Amino acid sequence: MSDTPDTVLLVDDEKSILDVLSMGFKKAGIPVKTAINAEDAILQLESYKFGAVVTDKNLPGKSGLDLLKVVNERYAHCARVVITGFVNTESVLEAMRLGADDYLLKPFESIMLVVERVKQAMKHRKVQMERESLAKALREMEKSLRKSESTAFQKGTELDLFQNVVELRIEDATRELTARVGLLEAELEVEKERRAVLKRTLAELSGKTEGELAKRLLAEAEILG
Repeated sequence: MSDTPDTVLLVDDEKSILDVLSMGFKKAGIPVKTAINAEDAILQLESYKFGAVVTDKNLPGKSGLDLLKVVNERYAHCARVVITGFVNTESVLEAMRLGADDYLLKPFESIMLVVERVKQAMKHRKVQMERESLAKALREMEKSLRKSESTAFQKGTELDLFQNVVELRIEDATRELTARVGLLEAELEVEKERRAVLKRTLAELSGKTEGELAKRLLAEAEILG
């Protein structure tokens, strides 16, 4: 991550070690701050953002592993390197369990080698943080996509339901209209038959009458078609 700080916090109760390490990091162009115990280091961590903590395992008061635990819990972006003059398998495993990125032995073969190992630890931590950030972004994107799909499905379901209701109403209206048309056609046929009967009746009556009345009856029959 580009905004991850590069300043290194050196923690050792031996001032000579701090001086030598400080010179090496400054020579490499890496800013440093120092602390002689874990308590002082924790105070500095609370007020300043570091890119790495390089701590001796054996410190007066809280140990370097105690400090490592605090860094692991509160400062995930910070690389962690443990140094010690007394190493054993259990302490190495404990340091790694608490999130140590590297474990170095004193006396150092080369101060610049220590600097390089710390730089690699910082690079590794940055890559890890970027990976976790991308993974989180992907999870959020997947969650958002699933929500969108759910919303789209719900809206699609609502639309389908609406369309079904409309279709049912159209079918009902069509049936009613068809039935009404059929009824009207039947009534029309009845009316035609009634008019035909009435026309025949008028024609018959006109044949049995004379004069003006016969003419009127014929005229009424013509009107009926």
